[in-house]
Amino acid sequence: VTAVHTAAVLADGTGFLGLGKTLYNPTCAFACRGVVRGCKLLCTPSASTANHGTAHNPVSTPPDCFVKDAAFLKTMAICLDTYCPISGNPDISLLNDYWASHLGTGTLGNYKYVPAMSYADALSAARLDEERLRTNSTSEEDHSAQPDHSQHTKLRRRYFSADPNITSPLPVIKASQPLNVTSFITPSDWQKQYNGMYDFEANENGHSYYSLAICLIAILLPLPLSLFTRLASPASSLSQTLHRTLITPPLLSTKHRQPVSISSVPITLLPTRGQTLYIALLSLFNLIFLVAPYVHHHPQSTFSSRAAQDLSIIGNRAGAMAMGNAAAIFLFSARNNPLMWLTDWSYGTYITLHRWLGYWVVGHTVLHSVLLWGYYATYGKYAAELARLYWQWGIVGTVAVVGIWVSSRLVVRQRVYEFFLVSHVVLGLVFLVGYYYHIWYLYEYNWGYEIWMFICAGGWAVERGVRVVRGVVGGWRTARVGVVEGTDGEYLRIEVEGVTLGEGVAYLSFPAVGWRLWESHPFSVAFNSKRVGEDGDSSDGQGSPSSPVGEGEKQQDVVVSRQTRGSSPPTTTFFARKRTGLTARLAARAASGPARIVVFVDGTYPHSGQVAAQLKQASNIVYIAGGVGITAVLSYARQIAVPSKLFWGTRKSGLLTTVQPALATLSECGHPVEAHTSIGQRLDLHDILSKALAKTDGSEGLVGILVCGPPEMADQVRHVVMQLSRNGPPARPFVLVDEAFAW
Repeated sequence: VTAVHTAAVLADGTGFLGLGKTLYNPTCAFACRGVVRGCKLLCTPSASTANHGTAHNPVSTPPDCFVKDAAFLKTMAICLDTYCPISGNPDISLLNDYWASHLGTGTLGNYKYVPAMSYADALSAARLDEERLRTNSTSEEDHSAQPDHSQHTKLRRRYFSADPNITSPLPVIKASQPLNVTSFITPSDWQKQYNGMYDFEANENGHSYYSLAICLIAILLPLPLSLFTRLASPASSLSQTLHRTLITPPLLSTKHRQPVSISSVPITLLPTRGQTLYIALLSLFNLIFLVAPYVHHHPQSTFSSRAAQDLSIIGNRAGAMAMGNAAAIFLFSARNNPLMWLTDWSYGTYITLHRWLGYWVVGHTVLHSVLLWGYYATYGKYAAELARLYWQWGIVGTVAVVGIWVSSRLVVRQRVYEFFLVSHVVLGLVFLVGYYYHIWYLYEYNWGYEIWMFICAGGWAVERGVRVVRGVVGGWRTARVGVVEGTDGEYLRIEVEGVTLGEGVAYLSFPAVGWRLWESHPFSVAFNSKRVGEDGDSSDGQGSPSSPVGEGEKQQDVVVSRQTRGSSPPTTTFFARKRTGLTARLAARAASGPARIVVFVDGTYPHSGQVAAQLKQASNIVYIAGGVGITAVLSYARQIAVPSKLFWGTRKSGLLTTVQPALATLSECGHPVEAHTSIGQRLDLHDILSKALAKTDGSEGLVGILVCGPPEMADQVRHVVMQLSRNGPPARPFVLVDEAFAW
């Protein structure tokens, strides 16, 4: 909800206010008209109830009356000639353009209403009227006057104050009085209009500047933050110090992937310190831009007091800032976010930033609504505003964004992931629709605030369009779904026929399983098989480098196997652990035997970044896997030609039996990989990591550490590595990769 309280103005130009659009240009001329816009002219309809202004500033005189009334034209001309030279002295061409386009409407320029007299002719006639009154003469002597702007300077946004001693023999005109003769607008009346319009435009421009600034900072800040880690040697002393103290550790405790809980209810996931750095910087900018200096000049025509002005302009700023942040979070949630390739940050990191920036969207939106409610309840007519469609759609948008916050709590994501997924999309679209009509019913397309909706909706549509294109390329396939033997029905095997996917995450949709046809869930590619070549060997793909969330609660459970398909068609294999939601429904379909189910494939996506490039710089690598985290471990152990040790702990012997053929292939990799497995027992992570990080003869180089497993294991590895590198004996430089993705 980001509409703004406004005076009766619309904008000229294109783009945002202050960035292509203007409100009062030149302000001196708009201030003149602001004084007399409510005056009754000789041609003003007496019985008409039509409003030619706005709901907040009604005008009974139609535009064609303004441009043909001689008294109005001459009063405006002498006002422009009196006050514009002392308030920036705008070029005569700008004044002539204002005269031709704004006299009738007073708002958005419209050349349809042609004045009966030019500015020069009206000024000449007005000065003649003034001179006659000054000399009390009826002489027909030529007293013509031409506007003199020969000494004009380039008009800049500066504040000007009129000399209160300016006088004229013409009769003084006040707001709402009948205007029947050439009249004079006093300095005090002109100044109040000028103050209100100057302040309003300056603050509105600020809303555009700061909302655009927060959007660009949010999107571009990852580039410089990631630059050092991409360019610096990971083994350098500075790089190691930064990773040990600023980037890798969790924010407060030892928990990063484990949720912070209260009474066993998961509340939130804490970011790492590196992620917190981004969040803190964006939060600081949000606060600074929200309370950034505003422009105040009183007395003025728009606001009766400083308190009223503050309620309105801070509320407006909050609304604009909400949409600046919203544009960034739509990008961060995209599977095809180009920043992932530019920064090498994982999709999980951008989801974390999406979530925390979302708090600012909610906060700004609620603040906007509360402050504008306070303004109208205190200084306006709240009942009248509540009856207007723009306000009602604003309520829709506010309720929707608060609903997003409620439905995306961690406990909801973990326990009813599919509800979270659907509600997130639906409420996000309701928020955009509410925002759009909130703006449309108040301003239509005149101020540029609708641009934020088009940016967000356009980005969302492009992302969905890319998904559709990728899905069409992947096509509709048939999946053979069965239960893995020896795992008590805990694991499923999903074989998608007729497609060979590379490493990464593929999103699978099973339209025949349940009624939610639009849902797709991420699964890591486990294995690709192709037709046997002429040499009789099968061509095998590698395991996936990630184990993403399939149903919101934890990482998706996947294992890697190796098969020889002979002459069978190409097949991509996934292994998933049964949980609630989709995997439970798939398990039910396969309970009595393997089931063939139609599947829609979108992928793959490299959601974990360039992990292999990081690990290839190490002199040796330690892989630590828990459960189906073996997926990513096997993939990297095969492809990275670095001496390695692999430690894997699992609860199910059946899982070990299934994966054993894949473990056996490590001896064929051409580089030493020493594998250690454990069934039903926890790995001694402290012993494993202390030996890996210890400086011994011949072990001085960078050590790579990759962990993929349950949250508790991953957090313990992170904690032990931090403790040993900071507090233990001199340790080797390291690069730590936590292979995980969670909503």
